[in-house]
Amino acid sequence: MLFALAATVPAVTHAATNQIALLVPDGLALPDARVSAWLDAAQEEGLKITVVNDTQFQQGTTPAQFSGVILPDQVHANASDALITALETYTTQGGNLMLVYDFGALTTTGFYAVPKSRLSNLAGVDYVLYDQLLGNMIGVGPITGLGSTLRTLQVPPGKSMVWDAGATDPVEGVSGYVYGFLIYPSFVTQGTYTGSALITSPNFGLVAGLRDFGSGRVLFVNTPLSYLKGQTDGMLMHGFLRYFGANLMKMPRLSAQPKARGGLVLNWHLCAGDQIPPAVEMNTWGTFDNNNSPFSISVTAGPDQIDFGDGKGVNLSQNTSAKTLMLSLQSKGHKIGSHGGWIHDYWGANATEANQSSFEQYVVLNKQSVEAVTGRAAVEYSAPQGNTPQWSVNWLETNGNTGYYFLGHTGMAPTRSYRDGVLANNTIRAFPVMPFGPYATFEEFQEFNVPVTDINTWYRQLIDFVAKNRTSRLIYMHPAGAIQYPKTLNVIFNKADNVKANGRFSWYTMDTLAQFAQRRQQTVWQATDTGNSWAFQATHPTDMTDLAWVLPRSAYTQPVVTQGLALVTWDTNNWIVTSLGGTSLAFVAGKQ
Repeated sequence: MLFALAATVPAVTHAATNQIALLVPDGLALPDARVSAWLDAAQEEGLKITVVNDTQFQQGTTPAQFSGVILPDQVHANASDALITALETYTTQGGNLMLVYDFGALTTTGFYAVPKSRLSNLAGVDYVLYDQLLGNMIGVGPITGLGSTLRTLQVPPGKSMVWDAGATDPVEGVSGYVYGFLIYPSFVTQGTYTGSALITSPNFGLVAGLRDFGSGRVLFVNTPLSYLKGQTDGMLMHGFLRYFGANLMKMPRLSAQPKARGGLVLNWHLCAGDQIPPAVEMNTWGTFDNNNSPFSISVTAGPDQIDFGDGKGVNLSQNTSAKTLMLSLQSKGHKIGSHGGWIHDYWGANATEANQSSFEQYVVLNKQSVEAVTGRAAVEYSAPQGNTPQWSVNWLETNGNTGYYFLGHTGMAPTRSYRDGVLANNTIRAFPVMPFGPYATFEEFQEFNVPVTDINTWYRQLIDFVAKNRTSRLIYMHPAGAIQYPKTLNVIFNKADNVKANGRFSWYTMDTLAQFAQRRQQTVWQATDTGNSWAFQATHPTDMTDLAWVLPRSAYTQPVVTQGLALVTWDTNNWIVTSLGGTSLAFVAGKQ
């Protein structure tokens, strides 16, 4: 049975460090990408995290030092009985554990424990049943949860599809663009779970759950979060980090959004000549007027679309209508960037990791053509058909691009993307596409007969989601498809206007959010326990403007600024402290 989350959060215990500990084995050489994935995800979520090894933990770590400890997948499969006993003691005393997948699955000698994982007592179910199931102890299949629970775990509407509609709060399965329901590995579990099941596998048992253990709690996540992030599916890691740190532990976080204001990136793809007339017509409607701006406009600039010589491309340098449109859109505040490699379908079908020597020229030509028309650097990029070889990202980063549309990490906010288990690019941000089930564009909605009422509801829910969670997502469209849905466009823009009027929503470009993320990453901040309150100090080498901290109102009294300039606001659940500039800021918030 799946449970809603409302009744699962007992009173919070603060620790002196206000950080999460990430437990790694003694002697692990750092940096290690499997550890860095956690550290980078925490940084993007705005949570403080620090690495602790087994010896440090066993020397007496208590909830008064770290109120939360993450037991990560991949790097700590071997564990001693003494360490597991120490973890049980820590949790019994009031600590919060996030136990992930294969942590401690093996003994120190490298064998599976018999008959089950020694951490089954903490998890609340029996798992790692190698002695019983052998090669069948891991299942791979869909994963499901209540729609409301998935939203709390930062799975946005559209990134899950209805699995069982027989309830007001339907069970939904995590899904992906094109693929529909996605499949995830999890250890087969057995036994009756006494906690609140958050995500389950219809075939293999518990995938995630929260339960009390002594005076503490265990968040058991039975799927390999670090591995998934490394393979361009970071949504679950980020969602569980946010849930563990902000929702359960009531930790403060440095928002990834300017002013902690949620929003959307609307990425228009002008991939062929037939996209220009509808874009020109919608421009006369007011679709691109300033109240809706700014958008990210991506143009494939070559003369051909499908193959050499077909003449179906935008042909930007020779197309007076297209040039006039680009300058009009730019004058309204929109960002004009490249839609890949000169010939849209040819690039999409043929660019690979092995042919940079022949395909790099098309990225260069496209960027140069756009810049020649706009007179500005084209720093945003969308790959035709989502085909984004790693070398193309390297080239984009080297040549000044700040953000790119990406078919990996779907459903996530902008991120520095891990691929093949490593972080290859330090500055450029990936902007994962936001799907509605297996679809994302009006052409797909039309082809597969998606009801207009469902489309409208999704867009409204997505705007509410980003506003409530103070996050952002990227949606994309083609003018030729969007022009067929004028009423839906009005639904989107009217909803956005209404939420924007309350100060809770903005339209963003990839470049705006990417540049903010890069500046935010330079922030140094800490929170110090002063007894009855927390003292926050933050510094930045150049400019703190619009950096914002989010503090749960259930754990903190209203913050008081003691140094620098900042605006303190609030919503139902949080205090928001937004810097108004300068290079340093200090504020104090009492403990609830």
